[in-house]
Amino acid sequence: MIKKLLSLSLVFVFAFVFIGCDIITTTTMTETTTTTTQTTTTTQITNTETPLTDLIPEECSVIDVVDGWVPVWCDEFSYTGTVDPTKWTVNVKKADTNDEKQYYTNRTENLYVDGNNLIITALKESYGGLAYTSSKIWTKDTQSFKYGKFEMRAMIPYGRGTWPAFWMMPSTSKYGGWPDSGEIDIIEHVGYDLNNFVGTIHTERFYGGNGRGGNTSLIESKGLVPIIDVVNQYHTYSVIWDETSITWYFDDVQYAKVSYSSSIGGTANYDTTVDWPFDQNFYLILNLAIGGTWGGAMGIDDTIFPTALTVDYVRVYQQDYVSGDTQAPSAPTNPHIVKQSGTSVYLTWTEAEDDMNIAKYYIYVNNALVKKSAVPGVLITNLKLDYDNYIVIMAEDYAGNLSMPLETIITT
Repeated sequence: MIKKLLSLSLVFVFAFVFIGCDIITTTTMTETTTTTTQTTTTTQITNTETPLTDLIPEECSVIDVVDGWVPVWCDEFSYTGTVDPTKWTVNVKKADTNDEKQYYTNRTENLYVDGNNLIITALKESYGGLAYTSSKIWTKDTQSFKYGKFEMRAMIPYGRGTWPAFWMMPSTSKYGGWPDSGEIDIIEHVGYDLNNFVGTIHTERFYGGNGRGGNTSLIESKGLVPIIDVVNQYHTYSVIWDETSITWYFDDVQYAKVSYSSSIGGTANYDTTVDWPFDQNFYLILNLAIGGTWGGAMGIDDTIFPTALTVDYVRVYQQDYVSGDTQAPSAPTNPHIVKQSGTSVYLTWTEAEDDMNIAKYYIYVNNALVKKSAVPGVLITNLKLDYDNYIVIMAEDYAGNLSMPLETIITT
């Protein structure tokens, strides 16, 4: 077992791409460590990139920047005909999940923009071997996002058997097929539970009826919002998704929040991405399903048709964590072994602090980069046996500034 750290010299080159602004920033850092002294040099960036507020799309220019949330993508539906093909793809297909009963079409009877609203109409009609038609659109082929505020203002259809949803799926299944790579349901609604809205995330261990999230019944019962009326009123449905949490809002009132945690249901037994795969790009989906395992749990009332989901707008906001950021993050602190088994260790630490925001952490084991993590915890495997394993963790902000290293030893 080695009890002393030998001399070492490391050169790290990191590149970070800020998806919302297409900004590429490169930082170079040289670190030299000996048995008695350590010198770390971090290149300090003076950021000169274009501010995010100067990159607001023209169609989003009427939207106010509030609390730093900059509109980076929107559809105000101020045109007529089908949906804008530069933003959306119409998903024409026979329903093949959740025992749903609709056929999704691109016909104007089911999908139409009237100059003010997007209208997705469900009809009772025989089509493609099914008894109902509706529509589904997504940004899978045009735009995806990582982190931000995602918002829809809409009037929800009513009636037993309807199942509208505004949700997000990963652009690539990096961590495996559903639900392993995650799902973010910004809002789901079933017609038999008329004035209640549900927000949920699905992951490898927590999915379906065991997904994590909440519903609006709590804020209504506490009088935080007026009595909810989905039939005659527009409401806003949104989530704020950041590196470590997802928070749901109804008319700007928070009703649920879930966060990364190393202590939820034995998370430390698994890799971080098993319970928190939300570090990849996701795309938006809007659809109105009929029936299904949840929407049709109380049957379908055929007297409600036609019934429609009417959408005033869909907007995506992001924070500008790059422009003007010239301060490096503080070093992460307080390394803590949550669980150790043989050569595997689940290690957490206190988050670094930054004047803007932390983008990610780099985890080095015995001088080799082994993982990157957006959250302050990671499962490290394949440590050297009977050895003092040298761990270095560094934080990086969105401007590419690097923290001083957190160093610790894990003995196996």
